[in-house]
Amino acid sequence: MTVAEAVGIDRARPTLPVKPSFIAAFTLAQIGAYVSFMPLFQVLLPLKAEAIDSAGKAVVLSQVAILGSISASLANLLAGAISDRTTSRFGRRRPWMVVGALGTVASYFLIMMAHSAVQLMAGVVCFQLAFNLLFAALLAVLPDRVPDAQKGRVAAFLSLGHPIGAMAGAILVGGLLVGEASRYVAIGVVLLVAIAPFALALDDPPLPPGERPPFDWRSFLAGFWIDPRAHPDFALAWVSRFMVLVAITLTQCYMLFYLQDALHYTQLFPGQRAEQGMALLTTVATCANVACGMLGGMLSDRLKRRKLFAAGAAMGLAAAMLVFSLVPGWPVVVAGFVIFGCAVGCYYAVDIALVSQVLPSQKDAGKDLGVINLANTLPQAMAPILAMWVLGPTHVNYHALYLVAAGLAAAGGLAILPIRGVR
Repeated sequence: MTVAEAVGIDRARPTLPVKPSFIAAFTLAQIGAYVSFMPLFQVLLPLKAEAIDSAGKAVVLSQVAILGSISASLANLLAGAISDRTTSRFGRRRPWMVVGALGTVASYFLIMMAHSAVQLMAGVVCFQLAFNLLFAALLAVLPDRVPDAQKGRVAAFLSLGHPIGAMAGAILVGGLLVGEASRYVAIGVVLLVAIAPFALALDDPPLPPGERPPFDWRSFLAGFWIDPRAHPDFALAWVSRFMVLVAITLTQCYMLFYLQDALHYTQLFPGQRAEQGMALLTTVATCANVACGMLGGMLSDRLKRRKLFAAGAAMGLAAAMLVFSLVPGWPVVVAGFVIFGCAVGCYYAVDIALVSQVLPSQKDAGKDLGVINLANTLPQAMAPILAMWVLGPTHVNYHALYLVAAGLAAAGGLAILPIRGVR
């Protein structure tokens, strides 16, 4: 049986099991995607904001993040819907992976050359547009190709993208490489090398032209509204993911400044840079993340229970953020990052499997994942707005910032429990 036959002309749920080689290539591509943006947002953009305006670095970073997230939200929605309708002989998803990867690499040059907040914003907008073309198509492969019985296992491997991407990026840009140009070149090369094997080898059946409905702007735009009354499970999954991702974004985006201004890392460890502390924390979190992500994803398949793991992980995130809010000593922060890594790993592995099982339409999976991915991109706008308000005029109230993050993570975990279509 071919992939096209397994998927079916009506784009029903896939039933043909995926092979280990597919999972390995998919995982590598996911890792490459995370390497392309995790160090950018955790280290490179904060450093660029500081270089542009050292006194107002938090404001510059927040402004850039807000505009970038708006661009990402629009790009992800459109990219998913466009790939659903693509009739190219090269497939529905592959062309956008290639275009998005090349555009992402080109956008690094714009960011690196920025010498003002406006130029930095323009570079980040270009990055978000290109990256989301890539990422929307990449993520849509999960519902396209992976049957429900394997979703937890495949999602567990895909969840490695976040910790390994973050660790590799942090080590590259925070530890091994010092020059700005070499840092951007490194993450660009990693992205292209990781995406190419998967994009080229992917069995990506094209959409027959006869199956593509006539284009109408009104119907196209209306399709992005998914009625929460008709699809309550999808709505609850969206709300939960949004709140949890706001909490995670607050933690990750401002952790470098937290080390600089709250823990005074350079005073604790003379001769070291805060980026090195960030690299160490990321490495610690990665080890915990990988272990718990794999365990959580596979157990959720075996036990056929998603909600317990996803909600429990969100509560674990809340506990870690409570630790950070206390601004304790360095050893306690490291311990908090172990908890944070465990919770993030389990959450990412299980939640994406849960989400892929509550999509309203299999044939519109790219578009529906674009809608769910608003819960990934909008937090990039909400988190900086919250941060500017919570941190206050002195930009140092990290106690309040991480209390807010903890509350959001806990609320996101509770929102998972009423979902009925998935155990």
